[in-house]
Formats: sequence, structure tokens, C-alpha cells
Amino acid sequence: MLWHLKYARFYILAIPNTKLVENKWTASFLREQSFRSDPIADTLIAEINANHGMEEVHRLFAQLTKNSDIIDNAEVLPNVKAYFNKEIHLPDWADHSKIETAQNLFALYGPEIAFMLNFRSLPLCYTSNSGSKVLCATGRLKEDGHNVNKITRRLMETSQMVINAMSPGGFEPMGRGIITVKKVRLMHAAIRYYIKNPNIPTGEWDSALLGEPINQEEMAGTLMAFGPLVISGLEILGIETTREEKDAYMHCWKIVGHFIGLDENLFPDNHEDGWDLGVAIIKRNYGESNDAKILAKSIVGFGQHIMPFPFFNDMPEYFIQRFTRDVSAVVGADFSRLLDIKSKPNLKKRIITWSLERTFDSLSDLKKTSWFFSKIAKWLNSKMLQRTVHFYLKNNKIEFYIPPSLKENWKLN
Repeated sequence: MLWHLKYARFYILAIPNTKLVENKWTASFLREQSFRSDPIADTLIAEINANHGMEEVHRLFAQLTKNSDIIDNAEVLPNVKAYFNKEIHLPDWADHSKIETAQNLFALYGPEIAFMLNFRSLPLCYTSNSGSKVLCATGRLKEDGHNVNKITRRLMETSQMVINAMSPGGFEPMGRGIITVKKVRLMHAAIRYYIKNPNIPTGEWDSALLGEPINQEEMAGTLMAFGPLVISGLEILGIETTREEKDAYMHCWKIVGHFIGLDENLFPDNHEDGWDLGVAIIKRNYGESNDAKILAKSIVGFGQHIMPFPFFNDMPEYFIQRFTRDVSAVVGADFSRLLDIKSKPNLKKRIITWSLERTFDSLSDLKKTSWFFSKIAKWLNSKMLQRTVHFYLKNNKIEFYIPPSLKENWKLN
């Protein structure tokens, strides 16, 4: 208890206003959204199965997980091509100046955002009873021992969607961002079909308890984890962002929500509203499960592979503990315990942890303006992103695209 009280002041500095959590985004409203999925994408998958059989659904899923151009692929069904060729323009409410502001922020802090996605956003998503069950049911994130090959594909897909959406031109008609998000939308529908199909052994799905697989609430929660919760996490690294930048980044994730099939009733008004929505969804859905622990073990294993030096191999667990702590404080749950994240009590770990805690404690005293720490964090995050890209290419031969301008900004080769 005293250990948590030590950081009470830091929580006040780091987290946005949470007064809306119990008002606008009520548990009853969110529960209603958990029983809704995505009729447009679900209908397309059902039509493919009805007209061509389950093998064609499998083939489509394989096509969607490749980064090659699906539009010009002669093997893609006409109705799938029609899906990608319509509704490719931004909604009327999209603000190009906000898109530019958010993409400039991403160009500046991409490695730090990638770090937060791995050690903050994804672990928070894993605490969801429904979300973790979906991921484990599809068998795409389980890992055995220190083999992280099974997690790599999903992490790559997630990273590629973020990079494609937040890169310059990503939201242009037929831009990489729009096409990638629409791919993910169909992948979601295919996964829902797999999980609820009685002829596929993914385990019994309890819709009354969990809602629909990858439902509207889960999609909103994931987008908030990738949007406002990431930007709030940057402040823990000592990175100050303006209200304009925060709201612009949230605006881009509303656009992602538009193309991924999220209902507009789940669109936040601004960054703080998005934070409130994300926290409300986590609060309603978190729980302890073997699925969540399996997924957390996977992300720890992957984190060990991308650490720049073997000396830091024990640090992924610490990073998850550290960068989910503010949300744990708001929700009132110990996410480290739920995910079975434990610090190893060896001397090296104690020294590194003590050093980092002193650094973070000093950051809160200095109102997060430490030039030295910001430079160290940027260097470390760039190294980890570089090792992530190399891991995708070298170990798994996965095509992974980063625009040349961003490679230059982030000092990647």
C-alpha cells in the first residue's frame, strides 16, 4: 500500500480527467454494445461461405494476412474487391489539419509509441475476458517456452496497421492506412465466424456471458488503447504533448474506427473522452484468466527478443508493470497480478528497477522535463523498434513496410 501511495502524486499528473467514466460511458450502455458486431463484414464472410465453402473463407483469411496488394490480386473474389473499392473516402467530419498534426506527432515519436503499444496497450487489452479468449481461441498468440514465432504475425499486423494509418497519405483514398484497416475489419469478421462455427474446434463461446466475439465494445476498447491510452503513456516517458496534439491523435483513431466498422455512438469527442471510454471498457471487462496469462507471457517473450542488450532481458515484465500502473490505479485492479507478471528478485533486476524507479520519481518531481531521460528513452525505443523490424524480416520472413521518411526520422536502417 505504501509503495502505491509513493506514486499517488504521479498519477494525478499523468492521467486525464476521469469524471466522465461513470456518466457518459455507462456499464449498461457498454454491455449493450458487447452484443453487437459488424453486420457489413459479417454478411460478406457469410456470403463467401454460402457460395464457395469454408475453404474459401480460409483462403481469404490467408490473403488478408499478407501485405501484398489485395486489390490487384487475381485470386481475390469479386465481392471482396468490391468491398475494398467502395467507401474509400474520409467521412465528412474528418479534419485534415488534425490528421496532419497527429501524423507529425507520430513521425516524431513513433518508436516511443511502438514501445507503448507493446508494453502498455496490448497488456491492457489482454486483461479483457472476452478479448483474451478470442485471441487464444484463434491460436494466433499462444507461445510455447521461448518460441515467439506464433506471436510475431499478430504483432506485425498490429504494428503495420498503426504505421500505415499514421504515416503521411495513410488516409488518402486507397491509401495504405484505409486498405489495412479494411483488411483488419474482414479479419475480425472471419475470426468471429471461426469462433461461432460449431464445426471448428475453437472451444465453446458463451455469448450470454462474453457478448459477441470482437464486438463493438471490444473494438472501441482496442482503439482507445491504441489512441488516447498510448498518448497518456508518452507522458510517463517524459514526453509532453499539447491538448491540440492529443485531440488530433484521438481524431485519427475515430477515423480508424469509421473504417473498421465501429458504431458512431462509440466515437469519443476528444482525448479525455477517449481516455474515459477506454478506462470504462477496461473496468467493465477485466478479469483473471489463463488466457490473459498466456498472452502476457507471449508479450514478455517477444520483449526479451527485442531488448537491445542481453542485460535488459529481464525488463519486459518491469515495463508492463510500470506502464499499466496508472490505469490500475484508476480502475482499482492489480493488472500485474491478473497477468501473472512477476519481477524476478535477482540482484541485476533489483539494480535496474531501482535505477529506473529513481529516474521516474525524479521525472515527476521535475514535471517530466528531463532532457537527459528523454534522450535515453528515445535511443532505447529506437533500438527496440530496429530489432523488432529485423526480427520480423530475419526470423519470420515477414514483409514489413515503414515509409523512408519515417525510417530517417527514427534512425532505422
